[in-house]
Amino acid sequence: MAGLKLQAVTKSWDGKTQVIKPLTLDVADGEFIVMVGPSGCGKST
Repeated sequence: MAGLKLQAVTKSWDGKTQVIKPLTLDVADGEFIVMVGPSGCGKST
């Protein structure tokens, strides 16, 4: 089974304000990751 690779992912709210700057993430097959943060901060967005 293949892992997951995100490369140069970005997000901006108004086309100007970057809330995620270029993000690259490699998750190997069988590896687990978690996202943590306060309620309402956009973890599932």
